[in-house]
Amino acid sequence: MGAADEIASSPPTGRVSGYPKLGIVGIQECADPCHWERISQPWELMATPVGAGPFHNRKTFLATPNCILYQESFASRLKVHALSPEGMVAFAVAVRPGARTSWFGRPLHERGLPVTLPGGVEALLEAGQEHIILLIRKTLLRRHLSAEGYAALEAAAFSRLLPADAETLGALAARLGGLLTRTHRAPEMLRHPAVIGTLEAELVTGLSPMLSPTEGEHRAPLSLRRRGFDRAIACIRHADLATLDTAELCAAAAVSARTLEYAFREELGLSPAAFIRRLRLHVLRRALLASALGESTVTEVAYHLGFTQLGRLAGTYRRTFGEAPSATLARPYHDEAPRLWPTQSVRTSNGMSWLISVAAES
Repeated sequence: MGAADEIASSPPTGRVSGYPKLGIVGIQECADPCHWERISQPWELMATPVGAGPFHNRKTFLATPNCILYQESFASRLKVHALSPEGMVAFAVAVRPGARTSWFGRPLHERGLPVTLPGGVEALLEAGQEHIILLIRKTLLRRHLSAEGYAALEAAAFSRLLPADAETLGALAARLGGLLTRTHRAPEMLRHPAVIGTLEAELVTGLSPMLSPTEGEHRAPLSLRRRGFDRAIACIRHADLATLDTAELCAAAAVSARTLEYAFREELGLSPAAFIRRLRLHVLRRALLASALGESTVTEVAYHLGFTQLGRLAGTYRRTFGEAPSATLARPYHDEAPRLWPTQSVRTSNGMSWLISVAAES
């Protein structure tokens, strides 16, 4: 059995309970990085397995109108580049970190909680890695935190780390894990708006012990590189990937090509052009997977995304994903696995339909 056949026989699975307009809980099981990218919205993920071993991800989640909480584990080593959800702050709580797990090129350690504002993300996840991810809308954080507390959180997010000792991090992991267990055991509670409000407030207040007002009062100004990087990521998030190039990105970032190159390599380990190429390849792969065999061709889907050198594309695609574009198109399309967040179909200027996350409408 070939790799493509093996993947095709293992569609994403799971179950979901709750009330979509208020709150849902669910479990995802996925044995294919491409499916994992698709069902992990509102993240825009680009996953690259590293080394040997089959891919497998299990995710237990809770989603409310303003928060997403999930605990997930990985069976193999994985390199991830991503755009974090727009309008949301992301926190990563280690449950069982790998020895070589890293966040923006830095090892995870016990001295803090990784946190990021909406933007680009780079991480290396070790085999056996298990963590809890908490996504909270910025509007909810402002509502429940004091001005000083929110300033401290924002300052920490710029440095990618919220200071905390091992005991505080352990207590936070236990609290979040307990909340997941509680809602999965009694999903009927999610039909009540008052419960949703209580759960969301509980998720925010769990961060309070790590927020020192003095941290926010002395925030160093962002560097030119970092400001340019953040503006470039915002541009990529809303751009037409078929036509986006480095010149347009530099104009949007208001920095020189050299400054933007340094910024992207510093933050993501890739040049701006390489990041855009990788994103387009992953979008192409998901589009091929979602296309009906016989109704679409690789050529048609590739042209819609602005690829013109199809011979070169086929070679790059095979080196990146280990199979030909036609093999991806031939796979059965499975859409039964629950998603982290409601999605809706939109049509872009080039005629392609994409699923976008409702989370972006904050």
